[in-house]
Amino acid sequence: MGIVVFANLKGGVGKSLVALGCAHAAASEGRRVLVVDTDPQGNATAQLTGATASDPPKLTLADVLDRETQTPVLDAVIGSRRAGIDVLPSGFDGLQAVQDRLFGKPGAESSLARALRPVADQWDQIFIDTRPATDLVTRNALMAADGVVLILEPEVPAIWGADQTMQVIDELREYLGKELPVSGWVINRVNNSRKDHAEYIAKIRELAEAEEVPILGDPIPLMADLSRLTVVGMGLDEHPRPSARSRNLAANFAAIADQLRSEGVPA
Repeated sequence: MGIVVFANLKGGVGKSLVALGCAHAAASEGRRVLVVDTDPQGNATAQLTGATASDPPKLTLADVLDRETQTPVLDAVIGSRRAGIDVLPSGFDGLQAVQDRLFGKPGAESSLARALRPVADQWDQIFIDTRPATDLVTRNALMAADGVVLILEPEVPAIWGADQTMQVIDELREYLGKELPVSGWVINRVNNSRKDHAEYIAKIRELAEAEEVPILGDPIPLMADLSRLTVVGMGLDEHPRPSARSRNLAANFAAIADQLRSEGVPA
């Protein structure tokens, strides 16, 4: 078992897409996966289960984090449209209210870790999706994880966002004693027709080598089929008309998920 958080303080880099791609890849190989959606937008929840802010599940992450309800994780977890993938759904707007109640209380940053750890062995892999913010819920996601995967697109703001995320991780180590290894970087949203993207990918590889951090898998291209499948909660291996390109990308996600299981995160 390993708990991986996908992060970058820059929005729009495709954290949910990569997290769900890895979840589908792991499920396709027969592993049990839990996706924890800590983003109030709830995209991962909506895509995997159909639940939305206007039609939410009965219990959500907000109930799990709320000390007034202390809802057990297993009570809030729901199934997805795919066998093998469970979801701890976003609390949507309710997450802000829970943050307000938790703010300043002892151990507030460790609420998710305390709730999740006792039942984590129910799944082979746990993937946590995050929002691009340093709020209390995001810090909970980082505190609950065994490793962090930074999602970068080949653009300057995403590289800055990754650096800011590393600063937050350093602060958690310094002030809360949380050791959170970087399991790797994933390069996402690559436009192969752009020369500057190729240049930024080379720069990202140089930075990763300097930081002694692995690049996981191959760079993930912008691909309409991938976005369409993700939105309806399907994996690339479920493509109704697979192409050589979609099969290669499915294999890439499988390689990333396997690496996170075997190397990137302590079992």
